Amino acid sequence: MVESFLAMFHLGGDTGYSGWSTNVPFSIVPQTGEANTGALHYDAGDYVDLSNANALSLGYEFTIELFMKPDMPITASPMFHFSPISALSFMLGEDFGNLYFSSWFQSASTYDSASLVQIDEWQHFALVVDSTTYALYINGQAQATGSLPTGGEGPYWFSGDPTTGNRTLGDGFRGWIDEFRISNEALLPSQFLNASIPEPGTLGLLFLGAVGLIWRKRRI
Repeated sequence: MVESFLAMFHLGGDTGYSGWSTNVPFSIVPQTGEANTGALHYDAGDYVDLSNANALSLGYEFTIELFMKPDMPITASPMFHFSPISALSFMLGEDFGNLYFSSWFQSASTYDSASLVQIDEWQHFALVVDSTTYALYINGQAQATGSLPTGGEGPYWFSGDPTTGNRTLGDGFRGWIDEFRISNEALLPSQFLNASIPEPGTLGLLFLGAVGLIWRKRRI
């Protein structure tokens, strides 16, 4: 049984520059059948705060997924950041016209090509961690694979702390993000949210909807 934590953005009303938007990757939320009426556009210091008083344990194997429609990053665009105790973060960057992913696994970093990423288009991103290795996927296609850096093998455990900024989605990302999900096992591409044939009944889902999320807006 997969225990998944799913943050879903359903508020409608296109606010343009930053905020909820009707610009979405699909009209129906995968594996739920719910209407998908809104995504969230980030710019500068906008972010969703997923921090709460409950500890989150991912262990040694997990999958993080999201749909994104990135604007061209200015230096780097953080996608998500989780702390404290453990540290896990990913960002999309640009260097001399080439897109790349940079990450922090605990206190160690990685650098991978993001050549499959398309600017201003919706696409699915997945990070799969399996004990000693990690893999990045764009639309179910492998972008990069590698060994976890020394010290980054886990276990990944984040203490419960409602302090703003400990678990964030966005916070510097430039573009749209929709349907963020964390699973506590290394999923196969056929189990991703963008899979053409979902497998209902295999995922135990905990939905963190608009009521459970606090969207805080900061300017850096």
